[in-house]
Amino acid sequence: NPRKRGRAERGNSIQDQRHRMVVAYVWELPFARSLRGIGGVFLGGWSTGGILTLASGFPFNVQQSGDTQNNDALWPRPHLVAGQRAKLDNPDPARWFNTAAFERSVLEYGTAPRNPLVGPGTKTFDASISKDFRMPYAEAHRLLFRAELFNAFNTPQFSNPGGTLGTGTFGRVTGTSQDNRQIQLALKYMF
Repeated sequence: NPRKRGRAERGNSIQDQRHRMVVAYVWELPFARSLRGIGGVFLGGWSTGGILTLASGFPFNVQQSGDTQNNDALWPRPHLVAGQRAKLDNPDPARWFNTAAFERSVLEYGTAPRNPLVGPGTKTFDASISKDFRMPYAEAHRLLFRAELFNAFNTPQFSNPGGTLGTGTFGRVTGTSQDNRQIQLALKYMF
């Protein structure tokens, strides 16, 4: 609304991620470092690691389809319905927000604010396990085997829901923002 630009355009940035925690660890079997002989071959050189990422979602805009405001459909916003709350207490991918809280604005600027809702967050756990083999013929030569699991528990990481009133995806999550579980194996010779 060009007449109320300051108030109508105040809102969260689409990059406003309120919470983000990343915890990484690496752990090597402490007792196996000093083992020699057969015990050292089988138990020595093992290590495990992981990265846990927990983050809240990003704000997203709610718009409406079509040019009902007669302004070339440049970012048309719907009206907020009085007495309705847009946020749901228990959102799920089929209904991320209360779609009844928005109605089409016709021939006037909508009352919906900029980026009024927040999309799904991120919860991933990446894990790795590796074994370092020392070569018996040369002390400086080693062979490293590594297995890595990205999104190890295969938790779906949903993307933002459809935010355009008048489309079939309005209020529904129809995609993911990250890949499902991926497994990577590596073998590296160091000399």
